[in-house]
Amino acid sequence: MNKKLIIDIIFIIFSGFMIFILLNNFRVSPPNYVFSNDWLDKRNIYVFGTPPVEYLKLVNATGVSFSVYYSGLNSYDKEYLRELHQNGFKVSSNFPTIQAHITKNTTLIEIAKCFDIEGNPLGFFGEQYSMCSENEEWKEFLKNRIKEHVDGEADAIQIDEIGVNYDCFCEDSMKKFREYLANRYSTKELHDIFGIDDINSFDYRIYLLNSGAKNIWNDPNQNLLNEYFNFKYQDRVSFIKELIQYAREYANRDILFSGNTYGFRPDQQIFIPYLDFLVFEMPISSLPEGKLCTIYFLGEAISSKPIVGFPDIFDLAKISEEDWWLWRHWLAEAYACGGSFLLPYNSYAFGGGSYSVPFEKLSDYTNFITSHRDYYVNNSRIARVAILFDLNSTLINQAKWRAWEAWNSFLKVGYALQESHILFDVIYNGDGKFINKTANLDDLRKYSIVIIPAYYDLGSESEGLLNLYHQNGGLVLRLKEDMNVSELPRIIKNTNIDLGLRTNASNDISIVAYKRGDSIILHFINYDYDNVTHKFIPKQLIEVEVSIPDGVNLSGKKLKLLTPDANEKIIEYSIQENKVKFVIPEIYEYMIVLFG
Repeated sequence: MNKKLIIDIIFIIFSGFMIFILLNNFRVSPPNYVFSNDWLDKRNIYVFGTPPVEYLKLVNATGVSFSVYYSGLNSYDKEYLRELHQNGFKVSSNFPTIQAHITKNTTLIEIAKCFDIEGNPLGFFGEQYSMCSENEEWKEFLKNRIKEHVDGEADAIQIDEIGVNYDCFCEDSMKKFREYLANRYSTKELHDIFGIDDINSFDYRIYLLNSGAKNIWNDPNQNLLNEYFNFKYQDRVSFIKELIQYAREYANRDILFSGNTYGFRPDQQIFIPYLDFLVFEMPISSLPEGKLCTIYFLGEAISSKPIVGFPDIFDLAKISEEDWWLWRHWLAEAYACGGSFLLPYNSYAFGGGSYSVPFEKLSDYTNFITSHRDYYVNNSRIARVAILFDLNSTLINQAKWRAWEAWNSFLKVGYALQESHILFDVIYNGDGKFINKTANLDDLRKYSIVIIPAYYDLGSESEGLLNLYHQNGGLVLRLKEDMNVSELPRIIKNTNIDLGLRTNASNDISIVAYKRGDSIILHFINYDYDNVTHKFIPKQLIEVEVSIPDGVNLSGKKLKLLTPDANEKIIEYSIQENKVKFVIPEIYEYMIVLFG
């Protein structure tokens, strides 16, 4: 054989081998796929899991969330992701942060696992362990793992278990707490405030046990407990920020972040400033109790970022696949309140197994939302009443149990207003440390009544703001700790303030109203669901009277009833003394009432 030919063949083989190596070691995007950060929209529809492309098309989905790379980069997930990209769908990967079984490195698990107050390994959903968020080896592992998600070409990374693990008392956690105290307090202050004589030998777990405490809530020194929570919050927030920045720098391209800010609880809100959108788990009580408008209103008050809820995996395990109407309901409720709701496909349910909702059953609702998508944005909520949410009162309080009571009081107030058809909104007041957004007089002036939930401990600035609001004619209603919240709607209605809405609808119907340009749009949601027949119970002849907001002119407009459950209707209405009156013949589950 010709010597030159042999050399050419060797060169071709070597070149092919080098190209193969390069392609497998560098991040190569799918052909013609461009990463961007402009696809986020409040009207997006997402699916939980890894459904077929046809499934995503059926429900007009933007893409998937909590999907690929749960246990790291793998070829199967990457092939699926590229198929989605080729069909125009976005992919948000699943990035758990404290579950031991996401790694097979037993040495790492032994080094980084959590221990409870008794010194026993801390479990996580059964036989697996919780991993310590203060352990440096585990943090390094998460950094390497998040690089795999970037290499896997995810459009966004969904951080699961983003919050704080209060019950970890391992050596790493106790050491970090000692360092935190030592950096904040002098030797004298440590002694005078906390009774700590030698910070170098102080162990918070041993201190609690010697005090007869069985958990952190029994700490006899409230100042020390508050510092422990501050330490946990600051350390975790700092690492989540670091992790996100690390991933962005490594990616060197557009990549977005979401996080499971469970239930929008106060200790989860502290991560919201660093996320691009919020796909969060929340408890879904059986209807009619599961009325979630307050949660969505709170999310909007914190941030304008897209909000996507989905059921707690414990609740998911209890939902029958025959209850596909509920998924329509939750989707409609979320959109009516400014959010969205995650649709499950082979989604994990606690206790094993998976859950899917028949997507062909959902398409009527997803098609309706998609075809009317402009009705869900660029609106301003109509409300004369607002609930003040105060992060400081609900995060760290003079006594921790008061913080939880303050949170529960806030939720109960929202539930009571929703059931009594009092149009309301949420005013958000951050703590100035984790969330800098604070309420101001202009925020309060939008409303005739501002409600302060029970167990709040407001700072002097907030009290001064409320006094100024009251001096300018606003009414402040402070709930007492022994007050029955169900009495609140009667008290509000007895003020004779125009609340903007009157109706004969039962408390099974919830109403959310918006000003839209020079018109009005209202969403009606039925919560009367029969768990035996798996159907909603229709409501007839609903009388409605709405005060016409400033800048709205309804003259000459048609009053349209739009619903996924029936054909569009046009009904009569009357206007008297700046109020519009009409009667809705029937609502099955969800309806939009629009003047246009």
